[in-house]
Amino acid sequence: MPAFTPIKLRIAAVLLGALVLATGWWGWVGAQQPLQRDRNAFVASNSCLSCHADHHASWKRTYHRTMTQEASRQSVLGQFDGKVVDAWGVPVRPVQREGKYLFEYLDPGTQAVKATVEVSRTVGSHRYQQYLSKDADGRYARMHLIWHVGDARWVHYNGAFLYDDHQGFNQHAAVWNPNCIFCHNTGVNPNITNEEALLKRAMAGERFNYLNAAHWESTVAELGIACESCHGPGATHAAANRNPLRRYWLHLSEAGDATITNPAKLTPQRSAEVCGQCHGQRQPAKLEMASEWLRNGPSYRAGDVLGEHVSLVRQDTVPSAGDPNLFRLRFWKDGTPRLSAYEMQGLLQSPCYTRGGATCIGCHEAHGGTPAGMITEENRSGASCVGCHKDAAALPAHAAHAKVSPTTNCVDCHMPKMVYGVMEIHRTHRIRAPDPLAAASNQQPDACTTCHGNRTAQWAADAIGSWHDKTAAAPVSGEPALAENLRQLFAGDPVQRAVAAKLAGADKSALSNNERAAQLPLLFAAMEDAYPAVRRFAQQSASVSAEKFALPQLAAALQGFDFIGTAAARAASLQAIRSAAPATKASGDLLGGLLNPDGSANAALLSALRAEADTTAINIGE
Repeated sequence: MPAFTPIKLRIAAVLLGALVLATGWWGWVGAQQPLQRDRNAFVASNSCLSCHADHHASWKRTYHRTMTQEASRQSVLGQFDGKVVDAWGVPVRPVQREGKYLFEYLDPGTQAVKATVEVSRTVGSHRYQQYLSKDADGRYARMHLIWHVGDARWVHYNGAFLYDDHQGFNQHAAVWNPNCIFCHNTGVNPNITNEEALLKRAMAGERFNYLNAAHWESTVAELGIACESCHGPGATHAAANRNPLRRYWLHLSEAGDATITNPAKLTPQRSAEVCGQCHGQRQPAKLEMASEWLRNGPSYRAGDVLGEHVSLVRQDTVPSAGDPNLFRLRFWKDGTPRLSAYEMQGLLQSPCYTRGGATCIGCHEAHGGTPAGMITEENRSGASCVGCHKDAAALPAHAAHAKVSPTTNCVDCHMPKMVYGVMEIHRTHRIRAPDPLAAASNQQPDACTTCHGNRTAQWAADAIGSWHDKTAAAPVSGEPALAENLRQLFAGDPVQRAVAAKLAGADKSALSNNERAAQLPLLFAAMEDAYPAVRRFAQQSASVSAEKFALPQLAAALQGFDFIGTAAARAASLQAIRSAAPATKASGDLLGGLLNPDGSANAALLSALRAEADTTAINIGE
């Protein structure tokens, strides 16, 4: 029995007495009855509104709510204005007609309409929005064009992946029912209807495309990520709390309500797993569970032990079929995730979690902060770290760094941006102290040299060592003398190059104005990369400098560069960009020898670096 304060006891006695008289003894008995929660009884968020209006309103502002929507005037963000988008050889015309949103696929030669496909649903509303069509077999297929919200333009979905230009028009085709449905919706039931027939065909030795052959009658309790994704199915909770006696008893006694899950009242591990059910790429815990998932959906419910239901994908995870390197390439060499949707794996590698019990909701707020990231500006700068690390500012490294860079905060150094996903570079969720030499040996970016874009890993290690009055560790074998971030920009693998291109233009950069300006020819060279994602980030960083130095002609020329345009069109744009750029002169080893005395890029050195680059495409699983 929960302990009452004297005041609460008197209030409780009066209220409970009145309620017992009003509702009868049955109401009091009902308030005390233990209830068996129905794990499959979802009721959707509108059922929460009457009692939790404030929480419902704060959730409604999030991008979780709009993750999946029926196509409508309110949900569709793309410009279906009839302008043709030509990418990867097939012209597509997004049009709106009679209240419907359509993609018209045109013949490249005659421009005649070859096929018209209606948009049925949308996925995403923050960074970019994807569009789904539905066929007679219940299959929701991803359509070829996505609308990038920040860039305000159409992008063929090939431009969102870490592949080079040699991609087919349909290369990244995906089906929603056995894939996106699981994390982008609430109360999921994929409901494959011809599984037995497909199994018989496979056992007979027939080869066929599973996704194209499967039939679905998929349903969800609610489109998007809603209340019951994080709090569990709510039918039992809603029914039980129609009894006012029960509600007041729980409120006054401060007793927990077993009919619903509150992540804030779970253990740190269970709490983190509520988010990890989606923010941690995973497979069914046992192979035989995969079939059950496709029939009835995942078995995990908020508050469960996640490991009993799923197995988190890690660097050494081997897929049941297909490329054995599929998952390995999604991690840096030391096992740190380098793609988004692996935040749980990063957290599990962090001492803040393993030793300090840090959880997702220690920084993020499902019902607070800004919609982007569901985090306050204070926590975005590391305010949540202070609760455990009260004396951190007095540490030698922190004190020394604060003198030269007072705006740098906890997350800049301990959660640097080195993760690719949804056409953006994000912070790692593996929280740890910077170690530039270890990062270089693992061929990954690090906090020091992505900020100090003109410095080597050895320089950064020496600086850290001097703060602690120690000798830095031995340099990496064969480490080049040129800046680490610029080396990775040309000699790195696709993620390294993407991160380096993006961070070359970061607001928080230790580069001087001269160094930023001198870097422009190198960014123009990076815009020749074979990977569209790298070209786009290089263009963005060059545009940052053009705006910073008030160069309108250069800014306009950069605006005309289409990172997924044809090779000929891109070459013409780059010629115009270089012509619009102001002449600069390199001074000494300003950027590690990558520039000629006249300020142009050193073509021979860049060619040598590019010869070292790892051009292996990385399947990011989006």
